[in-house]
Formats: sequence, C-alpha cells, structure tokens
Amino acid sequence: MHLSSTGSWFLGIGLVVLVFAANAKALPLAASAGTTTAHRGDPELQQKRRSLMQGALALGIISKIEDNGLVTRVLVGRQFLALSMDGKEQILNVVWAYYKTEDPQKNVVLVIDRKSGKKLGEYSPANHGLKMEESTP
Repeated sequence: MHLSSTGSWFLGIGLVVLVFAANAKALPLAASAGTTTAHRGDPELQQKRRSLMQGALALGIISKIEDNGLVTRVLVGRQFLALSMDGKEQILNVVWAYYKTEDPQKNVVLVIDRKSGKKLGEYSPANHGLKMEESTP
C-alpha cells in the first residue's frame, strides 16, 4: 500500500495524537509543589513528555516552544489548527504537564500563531482546558 504525502501526514498526526492520549497524564499540583530538588516529578514520565513534544515538533504540529517566565508559549501553524479540539488539548496537556512539573508556578500555555505572533488561545486545566480566540479557525 502506498500513501500519498497527505495520507502520510494524517497518519503521522493520528499516531502522535494517539500516543499523546495514552501518555498525557499530568501530575497533580500537590505532587510537585512541595518538591525542593532541581528535578521535579517522575524522570521517566518527563522523558516521555519530552519525546512526545519532540515528535510534535518534528511533524510540524508545533513550530516552537518558548519557555520564558511564568508562561509557556507554543507557536503553531496550519497543522495544529487542523486538529480537532480534543487533539489540540491532548498535545497542549503534554506541554503543560511537562513545564508545570518542572516549575509549579507555571499555570498556562499560550497558543501563538507562528506567522503573525498573535495569541490564538490558551490552555490551563485550572481554567477548564483549551480556550481558543473567537476568530481562530
């Protein structure tokens, strides 16, 4: 069987979303809040999250992750926007869980258009998940 480039892209997206769904459990706030070591949380789970984020970057679902201050920014393009709301949330949950585990002060992941730099939405489990701006496709 031969897949077109579009078919391969959708297969790749489907596999990443499936893997994200299977591995995207976040640590509860209380589990990481009292930790005083340089590395927080389960190192094996953090490695899985890091690998999933690298996969999303390699597939072009996420263009870039910027981690500055209290906010993590995820730059996205067409491929991310083409995902279902559930697919977007699963990917953002992995990003949020990774950075929240590393720094319990981080509460939100901003979704930024990679071309315009405009905010498209934000993800925070404390604020009921993903909220996309009204004009976002």
